Formats: sequence, C-alpha cells, structure tokens
Amino acid sequence: MKSINLSWVSQTSLTNLNSGEGGSNYIDVKKYKWQGEEYPYVSGQAMRFYLKEAIRRQEDYKLSCIPNDKGESCGDVENCQLCDLFGFMTTKKKEGRSKGNAMIRVSPVKVSPAIGLLPFDENSNVDFLTRKKRDTLNTTELGGDIVNVEMGMNIYKCGIAIDVVRIGREEVIAEGERRTLKLTDLINEEERKNRIINVMNAVLNIADYSKQARLLTDFTPDFLICSAQNVYNHKLQKAIEMNDIALNIQRFKEVIKEVIDEGGTVYVGMRAGLFENEEEIIDACRGLGIEVKQPNEVIKEISKKVTEDVIS
Repeated sequence: MKSINLSWVSQTSLTNLNSGEGGSNYIDVKKYKWQGEEYPYVSGQAMRFYLKEAIRRQEDYKLSCIPNDKGESCGDVENCQLCDLFGFMTTKKKEGRSKGNAMIRVSPVKVSPAIGLLPFDENSNVDFLTRKKRDTLNTTELGGDIVNVEMGMNIYKCGIAIDVVRIGREEVIAEGERRTLKLTDLINEEERKNRIINVMNAVLNIADYSKQARLLTDFTPDFLICSAQNVYNHKLQKAIEMNDIALNIQRFKEVIKEVIDEGGTVYVGMRAGLFENEEEIIDACRGLGIEVKQPNEVIKEISKKVTEDVIS
C-alpha cells in the first residue's frame, strides 16, 4: 500500500466555518466564484488546523507540539506525530561558526479546501448581533458593538491524500556514482500505521471550526469514499460531482473503476437523506463490487486493512 485517499461530502446547518477578510463590524464567509456565481469554501489551511486539533484530541496531548510565537514547530518527526503528518518549516540555530539553516518537511498528508457546492446567495443569511460589554463607569448598564455575521447552509466537498510511503520516514540523498534518494525509517511500522489511522479517525471527529460558540454544526462526512492504493495519485478526488442534489453517477463509476483497475481497494459510506439518487448510488456500487456502509464503518474497514497489510 502506497497511498490512501479520502473524498467526502458534508451537509452543514446554518453556520460560518471560515471567515473572510470582512471588516471591523462585518464578518463574512470565504467565497470563490464559478461561472459568475459565488460559493462558500473553507481554506486548506483551516482544514489542516481542524484535522490537527482532532488528532490532538484523540491522542495524548504530549504526542504533538504547539508552534512557538514565530509559528515554528519542533520538527521532531520521531516524537511529534503532527510534525510527521503535516510537515513543517523551522530554523536550525547556529552552533559555533556554523551557519543556521532552514529545516523543511513536505507534508505527507495533502488536504484540499472544502468547497461549497450550492450557490451562497440562495442558501445564506446575515445575522445581526451585538458584542455586549459593561460600562466601566456605570456597571448597571450594558453597552455593545453592532456586528453583522454572514452564515449559510451548504453541502461541502473535501478531500485528503495520504502519502503512506513517507509517513514516519525521512528523505535522505545517498551519495555514490550517482546521487539517489532513499527513505530512512524514524519510527517502527506499528507506529507508522497508528499515525495513518489517526488521520482517518480525525475525519470522523473533525471539529474546532470557527464560530461554533453561536453557530454550532457538524462537519463530518455524510458521503465518504476511501481508497487504499498501490500507486500514489489523487484520482479519487474527482469521483464526487453533483448535479443539484444528485451525485453524477457516470463520473462516479468511471473514477472508481479506474482506481480499482489500478489495483486499488475502494470503500463507500453514505448516510441517508443527502442525495436524491441514493438508490442509483447503491446500484452503481453493487455493480462495481462495493457494499455501501455507514461512513464510520468505512473508516473501520480501511483502518483494519492498514493494520493487516504491509505498507511500503
């Protein structure tokens, strides 16, 4: 096994998952434009943060560092799972006359922005609220600033690609007749597998997004596709395409079949009530030899495969 891909869809209630630039008294939703219409999105940076916090909550807090005031993390891949999984760029201090330099690790876990699939204007509202504060001179009276908050309901598509080969390993340039690249193990295979499973479990427990004190919602998968692959690519990310509130069955079957033809194993999980063509999805999966289960059952199955298989 060389890579794992997850692609999922999540329907939210009225919320603001990731604020844009806005203004002093206006908190907007981040948006992108497609064919002249605006749609909401959650940035890749925000998605990484939400996943990191989910992993931190699942494990002993001491297993992951917290970046310093310069935003630099510890860079200890062996002992810090978040530095291993999500990469880092930190500086190495000068020692004696030697020059300091930058230490960089490319993230083995690739995360997409979460893109809204429904037009924002048709599914949004502006909430009027006040930031209450007591008058310091007369504590019996309450004052406050007027704030407007954009919020909306939407269906978001998200994705993750895990470069299994690089989890718990460091790239080293081997000198010889010609320079080559080799991977050095920094942790044992059991711990590598544990960290991979932690990423997938984090998708089921993703939380800590913005504005949840007043605009609580759930952002976990309602429809989830996972693949365990013997080649590294991001093809599975194209499997989900929607026409209104229905999944594009033809696109879904084409992408899944291509992943299976390359030797991959595909799992599909679905909660009832999201898509208008649920029965078509179940029939399409049956034709591909896939049993549709619940999203949490899919994560359990692919986690079991990770535990039992030899990972590259």
